[in-house]
Amino acid sequence: MATQEYSGAITAWKDDRGFGFIRTESDNKEDDVFIHISSLNNMSRRPRVGDIIHYDLIEENGKTKASNAIIEGVEPFHDVSGHCNTLLTVVLTAIIASALTYLVLTKTNLVENNCMSEVIEVTEVEIGITE
Repeated sequence: MATQEYSGAITAWKDDRGFGFIRTESDNKEDDVFIHISSLNNMSRRPRVGDIIHYDLIEENGKTKASNAIIEGVEPFHDVSGHCNTLLTVVLTAIIASALTYLVLTKTNLVENNCMSEVIEVTEVEIGITE
């Protein structure tokens, strides 16, 4: 359950700018709290008007704003510290794919070279060339 001290509903959200306002329990527009996307840690989606937000309040540069916020009913991203990192997975996959491609191409070249040397040997025998 939420451990944040305050809660309210998003009344305005500018998705292109990454901020909006939370209507507090007082239901007074003058008491609306500023919220920035950066205060929504690990949420799996961006907020929408009407979402219930649980948050703490902080004062920064003389202004009060929401901090440590979560969207009610929205699962946070899972902590990846104990799981495989996506970037690491992509890099390792690329390395393995490159190595396999190299091996396949090298094997193909060896097979082609062996076939060619066999063809050359057969041709030399057929036309009577000996060393």
